[in-house]
Amino acid sequence: MLRRLFAVALAAVALLLVPVVPAQASGAKPHVLVFTKAADPKQEHTATSTDVNLLQMFGRRYGFEVDATDSAASFTRPTLDKYDVVLWLNNYGDVLDAKQQRAFAAWMSRGGGYVGVHGASRAERHWKYYHDLVGAFEVTGEGQPTTARTVAVDTDQSPARYAPEQLEDHDDQWYHFDRDVAKRKGFDVLATIDGGLNDSTLPVAWCHKFEGGRAWYTSMGHSSKNFEDGDFEKLLRSGIWWAAGIKSQPMVNVSDSTPSWPYGLTFLAWIAAVAAGGALAVVRLNRRERLA
Repeated sequence: MLRRLFAVALAAVALLLVPVVPAQASGAKPHVLVFTKAADPKQEHTATSTDVNLLQMFGRRYGFEVDATDSAASFTRPTLDKYDVVLWLNNYGDVLDAKQQRAFAAWMSRGGGYVGVHGASRAERHWKYYHDLVGAFEVTGEGQPTTARTVAVDTDQSPARYAPEQLEDHDDQWYHFDRDVAKRKGFDVLATIDGGLNDSTLPVAWCHKFEGGRAWYTSMGHSSKNFEDGDFEKLLRSGIWWAAGIKSQPMVNVSDSTPSWPYGLTFLAWIAAVAAGGALAVVRLNRRERLA
């Protein structure tokens, strides 16, 4: 009995070591649906399931709720109206039928927020609405090896304001597109890499207001390592915040890539002493039981 009580006491002490999860200052809690369907299983990204787990972990840590599905059956008004943002992650091909397309477009017109990541620009190539929503379709890059590039971020733009000015040596798979969003009216380019031709730059993240809603896309995010990169994660969270239409302080700030350890040495020494004292008590208890 005493041993069980001691184990419970140690578990309670261990809970004290769990870092406090920062929530948004306003108490607003965006709800995000991550949509991962690929029409061709051979085109599925192997990292997608891990990416979803990481997004859900980010949500728990930074104060937004994340659900995930690979089923287009979620594209109905009752389901979509539960969410502030639908994040399309590494999709491919025709993933919605006509009724589901109408439901999604109607949700966007009611103020919905679209976030597209990497392969999301390879979906719904026959649907003009989606082409205009995402801004451009991938034409080359998928299947190519990753390379490390420096990404320049325009932090003067509201949807990237809380991201770092550069993502140095960011290793990713770089897409080229059928449209130059930098030349499209209403689009804000948020991040670029050196395009390699005549001092050109290649947009890798952008956003725009679209038919009553907001759309934010990045071609980055090919592998789970990208989602583990604090700077990329910060840029992505900035996009989710903007797409959700939240006017208050976002779930990201300029110094949160690496969280500081919230406990001082005095507190840790106290924890060590409690653990040592408990261990000694167990030893004494065992001796008494043997003598008895």
